[in-house]
Amino acid sequence: MIISIIFVLPAIAQKQPGIPQPRGPVDLSDTSNLVIFIVLPILVIIFFFFWRKAMKKRKADAEEEENEKKRRQ
Repeated sequence: MIISIIFVLPAIAQKQPGIPQPRGPVDLSDTSNLVIFIVLPILVIIFFFFWRKAMKKRKADAEEEENEKKRRQ
């Protein structure tokens, strides 16, 4: 009995009243849903690739500069 109370109480505490539940597939005819579920993820992916390319370029430039300093010495 004590064990069942220990496991049931945290489960009840997790239930949050008043939060809307999903009702089915996303309606992409609504502009806000289109932006949130299509446009923003595409922009995040594009910016990630640009960021990664910039990081590789910075790393290569830093390594080239370090190699150039070694050659001068």
